[in-house]
Amino acid sequence: METIRLSTKGQLVIPNEIRKAHHLTPGTEFVVSFVGKEIRLTPVRPFARRTVEEAAGLLVKRGRKAVDEEITRTKIRQSLKARDAATRS
Repeated sequence: METIRLSTKGQLVIPNEIRKAHHLTPGTEFVVSFVGKEIRLTPVRPFARRTVEEAAGLLVKRGRKAVDEEITRTKIRQSLKARDAATRS
């Protein structure tokens, strides 16, 4: 666990290793909350959460062979699980 210091302007610097591991870039917004005696910083997602049903059909183009919907859902789930796992390690 690293220790960081609050500046005179109320600023904190998140260690580089944590920024890289969680893909935090300049301009990332955070929700600040208290949980018991802890102060938590939670990154705000840049885009609203969407279900597979809401996003279905967004990438359809003329002349492109249609892909089975179940295969698409499975690939999306796998991708999301892999990204989620990467942020938790």
